[in-house]
Amino acid sequence: MSLRKEQVLALLTLLLAAWIWNGRRQPLVMVDRITMKQLDYEPGKVAETPLAGPGDGQLRRRDFATEPSETQPLPPRPLAFPPRAPRSIVMLPLDPGPDFGHALQLAGDGAVVEGVTLAEPGEAETAAAPEEQGGQDALPSTRAEREAIAARSYDRVFLQNQSGAFYGTIEQVDGLPKGKDKYDLEKMISFEGVTIHMRRYNVDSGKVGRVDPWRDDDRTKIAKVVLADTMRNEIVRRTRDIAVDGAHLEERAEAIRWLLDRAREDSSIYKDALAQADLYAQGSGGNLESLRWQQRVLQAKGDLQAEYALLDGISGVHRETAFRYEGLGRLKARLGLYVEAEQDLRRAVQLEPNDARPHAALAEFLRRRGRSHEAVASARRAEQTFGSLLDAGDKLQAARTVLACYLAVADVDAARDALRLAGGGGAQPYLDGAVKYAAGEVDAALVAFRLVTGPDAGRAQLGQAACMVRLGQWQEAHDTLVRVADLEPLLRARADTGLALLYLRLGQYDNALAWLDRAQEADPIDPYQFYLRGAVLRLQGNLDAAEEALLSCLRLRDDFVHALVEMTALLSSRALEGGVTDASAALAAMRYGERAAQLAFRPTVELYQLQGLLRFFSGDARLASEAFAAARDLADTEQGKLFAKGALAVVAYSRGQREDAEDALTRLSSDLPKEDPMRVWAETTLAQIDDHGQKEMLGDGFERNDLGRIWIEERDGAWRAQVRDGALVFDGTLSRNGAGEVFVRRNGAVPKGKNFLAVGVKMRLGAGQPRTEGFSGLRITTQRGAGRDYDLRAQLGVREGKPYLLIEENQAEPVKLPLDLGDVDLAAWQELELRVVPRGDQGRNFNLQASWNGRVVRSHELKTLTASTGNTLETVLFAGGNKGGRVDVEFDEYRLERRKER
Repeated sequence: MSLRKEQVLALLTLLLAAWIWNGRRQPLVMVDRITMKQLDYEPGKVAETPLAGPGDGQLRRRDFATEPSETQPLPPRPLAFPPRAPRSIVMLPLDPGPDFGHALQLAGDGAVVEGVTLAEPGEAETAAAPEEQGGQDALPSTRAEREAIAARSYDRVFLQNQSGAFYGTIEQVDGLPKGKDKYDLEKMISFEGVTIHMRRYNVDSGKVGRVDPWRDDDRTKIAKVVLADTMRNEIVRRTRDIAVDGAHLEERAEAIRWLLDRAREDSSIYKDALAQADLYAQGSGGNLESLRWQQRVLQAKGDLQAEYALLDGISGVHRETAFRYEGLGRLKARLGLYVEAEQDLRRAVQLEPNDARPHAALAEFLRRRGRSHEAVASARRAEQTFGSLLDAGDKLQAARTVLACYLAVADVDAARDALRLAGGGGAQPYLDGAVKYAAGEVDAALVAFRLVTGPDAGRAQLGQAACMVRLGQWQEAHDTLVRVADLEPLLRARADTGLALLYLRLGQYDNALAWLDRAQEADPIDPYQFYLRGAVLRLQGNLDAAEEALLSCLRLRDDFVHALVEMTALLSSRALEGGVTDASAALAAMRYGERAAQLAFRPTVELYQLQGLLRFFSGDARLASEAFAAARDLADTEQGKLFAKGALAVVAYSRGQREDAEDALTRLSSDLPKEDPMRVWAETTLAQIDDHGQKEMLGDGFERNDLGRIWIEERDGAWRAQVRDGALVFDGTLSRNGAGEVFVRRNGAVPKGKNFLAVGVKMRLGAGQPRTEGFSGLRITTQRGAGRDYDLRAQLGVREGKPYLLIEENQAEPVKLPLDLGDVDLAAWQELELRVVPRGDQGRNFNLQASWNGRVVRSHELKTLTASTGNTLETVLFAGGNKGGRVDVEFDEYRLERRKER
């Protein structure tokens, strides 16, 4: 039988208990305690490991290599970037329109237009003006025209059974009922008992005659009387019969609107409008709407004192109202009390959150202060509560504000929607033109501006000129801008900047600056004026004045992207000024360029191109490739895509990817017409890459113990040059019987002089070198045949403590030129270079360029070294001094560039 699991466990338990019991029965055994033996510590001898062994105490750089590498390819040569479109320029801003932070929306062609001559007003036009003026004083030729003119100034009496009228001035009327006056004559049908005394006017002769009485009798019968069509008579006709009660308030409001419209031409009419507003208050019992009409009249009149007195004098239930705080906020904003103005406007919004007027007022205030994004938030609230407005004038004002706020942030679609609130483009052609101008629809904007009449006519003229500038209608734009500057004082500053922009486009920079001076007199704090001034001065080469102007612009609007781009261009020019890289200017250019790209409200091809160029010249080829790739993907023109592709090829070549660059350039050259500038650039660049690939470089950093066999020495007795601590050192005393010079010559450097490109070295004078003795430096020579004479010897170095250049050629006057380089610390490393560059299209002849610390200090036409010179050219490092005198000169980082043997 099988055992169960419980039985197995019980059996194991019994066995374990028996084993433990058996162990307890054994006797205990004691184990001795372990003891530790203690020994004394005996320190051992420390092995000496000296950092420097015995010797002269001077450190030496140790290297197993005793010879430098012979040749290596030249690093990729700098390549020019492909041609690109000229930098854009901000076109003339209009109001409403994008603010300066969104002026990118107004970017236009910045290329200089050549061959345009503007015609100024001639003497013939000036002489014809008085004749035209004199012609206006002459009477019209027909009687109908003379009667139409007379009706504007003279009253008319019509008699029964007569077709014509008698003209004159009614001086007195007898027989009128009590309470009637001469204005009632136009409504009378029967003139029985009425005598009209009128001084006659002869329409044909234009002369005023005697006073004649006109009455109903057996001989005459008055049919009707029409008073003169003067503005005063028209005002009386429109207002005298409106009853002063609550039932005729809308009729009186319409009369006030009409009076305000006419007051733009005759300011004396504001008095009549204010009188009608007072009558409105009487008829309404002094309600809030009557206060609004009084305020509208005072605002249109520009009477700030009376408007403030009206608002400050409000008492009772109307004192703590949105109307009062909104009015005070607008008024204080005009007076420059911006903090208090904003407080009042925000208080108005709190009191009437569902009224569009306070929201619109706050939005307009914020827009004028340059806080466009905050203004848009208030404008959206005004748009949401637009249904609260009943007055047509309030609707139009709120709609204009909403539209202006959207345009300020370049939201053209939202601005189009807001245009419908104002009645659409047909009802508001100026606003329609402003929206289309901001959207880039310049032709349509020009048509809209030409339809504008009334109070916006002056601004529409400015809008027409702005469109003409963008369309290249130079003469028409010039004449229109001059007319606006003469006739519209409030628009004079913008018109003057428009003329400056026009002359900038035409390349006439002096004229542009003259108009900018006028603009600054009219508006001394206009950022656009400073931006244009900086652009003009930079193009003239006046970088200091240009920088000052651009900084003034950015102090006013630090988010003006195009001003930042202009500053980037200016600092880039300064960074490379004089052939010497200014690191601080280059760094500042990088910062301005990156800030421009960050602040742009939308990406643009131009900014990506700028970013790519800046990153490339800063040494970050990877990020430059990313920027150019983004420009290629965003470009909507073939020219923009081609530039990006060419730029990517340049970056690829700089990163050592020669095959990729050549493939891209080959595709560019094969896909374009022969005369295309981009194809010409691609073919030229391919030739430059191929030519550069035929060049090689030899270098020597003297990282060894001795010169080796690649340098041939000229000793002075037993003393010779030494390699010490990674540099070639001439340190010793010249013998009195020697040549007074020691040198080393690179062995087999340039077997054929025509292959020579450049040689350079770093040199410094040691403490033991006398500063007023000797001549030490870099030398090149070409041998004449197999002898020791030379055809060419050029030496660049330090002679008697001063930088010096000596060029000697066979059968030519030597060039002995002390170099004025300012204060030069000769104890510090100085970089010397002698380079030949082709002269002329054929490249057969050379110029010798001498450079000191990267700056070309002299260019000399060579006569003996040409593209056919087959003699050996030697490169020499030398140090000389007085015989028996001390020499202490160091050389390092020798480099030689040459063409491969051919």
